[in-house]
Amino acid sequence: MASRLGGAAPAALVRSGPSVRPRRLHGVDVLRGLAVVGMLVVDNRGNGSIAAQWHHTAWDGLHVADVVFPAFLLVVGVSMPFSRRADAPRAVLRRVLRLAVLGFLVVTAKYGLGTVGAGVLGHIAGAYLLCWVLLRLPRSAQPLAAAGVLAGLSVLTVVGGAGPEHSWARSLDQAIGLSFSAEAPHAFLGSAITVYLGVLAGRVLQSATGRAVLRQLGADGVLLVAAGLALSPLVPVNKRLWSPSFVLVTGGLAVLALAALHWLVDQRGLRRPLRPVEALGMNAIVAFVLSEVVFRAVLSSTVQPLVDRWVSSVAGVTFSAWAYPAVSLAVIWAVCAGLARRGVVVRV
Repeated sequence: MASRLGGAAPAALVRSGPSVRPRRLHGVDVLRGLAVVGMLVVDNRGNGSIAAQWHHTAWDGLHVADVVFPAFLLVVGVSMPFSRRADAPRAVLRRVLRLAVLGFLVVTAKYGLGTVGAGVLGHIAGAYLLCWVLLRLPRSAQPLAAAGVLAGLSVLTVVGGAGPEHSWARSLDQAIGLSFSAEAPHAFLGSAITVYLGVLAGRVLQSATGRAVLRQLGADGVLLVAAGLALSPLVPVNKRLWSPSFVLVTGGLAVLALAALHWLVDQRGLRRPLRPVEALGMNAIVAFVLSEVVFRAVLSSTVQPLVDRWVSSVAGVTFSAWAYPAVSLAVIWAVCAGLARRGVVVRV
């Protein structure tokens, strides 16, 4: 893990010429920050009375909560065309190893020693590595390979089953000794394509300007959503399976959100109202680890139930359901904002 002082390493840059200093795309940081906000609300809700859209769907279907992590993964991909590390095998392997180790430590903090699981950070590591492997192919072959992966996963879903108790994904996870979950290895291939969709969006940001960027991203987002919905009768939209239709629909929604934020923040210059969210996006790893360790591993089994009962008795269960994530968000934002003011970005 490293930190940069006196200015963050750019998440994405617009290169307008050899003599022009690259400009940071703040909309990318804002989208990452919104994904962090979503994760904090979903993970740190005070009780089950929070709105249904902030609960993951039980199986097939899509709630707001299910779009949050794919949006984060897509931003991981958006940054890759602008990153020197993404072209260096040793740097990539170091990053993957650091993410995997940090993910193991977070899982251990939450569930205790002896727990085996990838967790969210391990999932990111696996998806990032597989996407990097895909990017070693000639550029013209990459879309065909990505489409082939989705086609293969579709066949597996149809032939191997897609039910809650019987699916190819559950069988694979159990065969390698892991519990079935959305973060288990069966999801890595599908989520690698989510990252790759971000790479494609990053290339658009890198090569086009002005309205051309918005037209391209808008068209791509609509096409992805339409393709996912067209595939859904055959392969249901399912986060736990990380099904191909889920990849396409959530990837398309994230690309549309990226286009909207690029227009609003980078083209229209409406950055100031969104700076609190941007601060979370610039230090997303800090926000996530703090949330997982402090609010889920340490406080969730002791302090959180006591606070929930007291607040529920005073203001009602619905207010308590929102109050706890709001407090966690405020605390974590204060830390990230303090780092941003000092020009510190922590990255893995």
